[in-house]
Amino acid sequence: MTKTYNMPRTIIIVKAAIVLVAALFLTAIINEKMISLADEYPVSINQCVIQGSDVLVQVEAHQLPASDDGLFHLFAQEVYQGGVSGIEVGQAQIAQRVDFVFALNKNTPSTHLYHKFVVAYIQNGVWMQASSARYITNPEGCADHTVGRNDRGKKGIMPAAARLHSQDLVDLNIDQCTYNVPIGNLCNVSSGGRIEYTYNGKTYYFNSAIVGEYDSLVPQMNSRGIQLTLIILNNQANDLSLIHPLARGGAGAHYYAFNTAEQEGVERLEAVATFLATRYSGTGHGTVDNWIIGNELNCRADWHYLPEIGLDAVVTEYANSFRIFYSAIKSVNANARVYISLEQQWNSVKYHNRAYPARQYLDRFNLIMKAQGDVNWDLAYHPYNMPMYSISPWAGGTDTTHSLDTAYISMYNIDVLTDYMCQQAYLAPNGQVRSILLSEQGYTSIYGEELQAAAIVYAYLQAMKNQHIDGFILARQMDDSSEMAGKLALGLQDLYGNHKLGYDYYKNINGPNAATYINSAASTIGVADLESLFTYR
Repeated sequence: MTKTYNMPRTIIIVKAAIVLVAALFLTAIINEKMISLADEYPVSINQCVIQGSDVLVQVEAHQLPASDDGLFHLFAQEVYQGGVSGIEVGQAQIAQRVDFVFALNKNTPSTHLYHKFVVAYIQNGVWMQASSARYITNPEGCADHTVGRNDRGKKGIMPAAARLHSQDLVDLNIDQCTYNVPIGNLCNVSSGGRIEYTYNGKTYYFNSAIVGEYDSLVPQMNSRGIQLTLIILNNQANDLSLIHPLARGGAGAHYYAFNTAEQEGVERLEAVATFLATRYSGTGHGTVDNWIIGNELNCRADWHYLPEIGLDAVVTEYANSFRIFYSAIKSVNANARVYISLEQQWNSVKYHNRAYPARQYLDRFNLIMKAQGDVNWDLAYHPYNMPMYSISPWAGGTDTTHSLDTAYISMYNIDVLTDYMCQQAYLAPNGQVRSILLSEQGYTSIYGEELQAAAIVYAYLQAMKNQHIDGFILARQMDDSSEMAGKLALGLQDLYGNHKLGYDYYKNINGPNAATYINSAASTIGVADLESLFTYR
């Protein structure tokens, strides 16, 4: 019989912010211990996988601890729990090798799809943690679908909503597009129609008008042969249950950290992720191949808001939410890719109290994932120039070099990023280099359309010379009035839809007349041949 124990949790779910802050710091400390001292536990969880309709947790003991009852106990925990807590799902005689097998219970209130598992034992009447915690590493093992991917080319763009029904994307010969999904809007059913969705025994509602927009967008992109990446963003709306309790007071941020600290938030995230993945996995509303979870995570104050509670705690909270989305999406479509998002501030940040260096964030995320059961997560990166309104991506500088210690990574030194991801420590569980999607970069036309066009040609071709880059998403199709005050006239078209010179260059860069545009870009840059500027990988 399954037993529930009301033991101390690493994160105590209470409303008082000061208690939650303390709990998050404690989470980071315990997480650090679990990662750095995993070998000091007497037990290792070597496998945590789905087999058919069951979960197999394979345990190996390095030493056999003395126990009051002679048993190992296996606990299933929510993402916010730690130590010895949660629901007991198995017992076994203490031995050097133990296999726990129990029902996955997919699509039921007692599902273990999102749980992490920890081994414990009782010594002198006290519960002792015997292992670090591990998640299921193959949620695709219970996937309802394995939808064929549309991996046809790297050339991409952020489309303008106002131009979706035009022929611009076809005219530009686009291979890929990204599009935002603000889930606060999706879940806001205070006005208009709603779609009822039951998941794991609970009923949720989604805004039918918002869903209708994606029901139109996704098949439209599919029919044009354009691969679609949806970006999951956590914006504030009427219902704050999706937003992390510590983030709810962060006025002024664009987007907010996901709620992985409360059971209601965790369950809603699971439902949102599964609803979207199911709807857009070849089930009648088109197929989404790629999902990006959050935006520019290392810029915590603006794009994935949490207060300054320390890098370890911030990354731990994001890793918890990533697990939820990854498990949900891959349990629906085994072929989907799921990405994290970072931006160009590699070893340095412009505003030190608002962001972390991307390298530090990436290192920490990778360490957490490996310690808790590595999966095939992928990387979406934004290699803008620094400052973003500068217009010469072909020119490095003291802050943008081909060294691992470079302050920033732009298209000039994108090889630093791909070389970093080729390291053994960063390879996916299958031994392959993880997918790298350059999901946002753009170049302003305020210094002249010729320079913008040349920058676009250089950046696109630099991406094409690198075998580890799976997509180059240009920001953006049309100028955005909110960005132009910051000198960022990034569009291929102006605010009225008129084509800039960059439109024709990007349209033709991979066509039969490409050489004409490449030579023209070289002349603008001031070199005889662009080949001299590229870094091949």
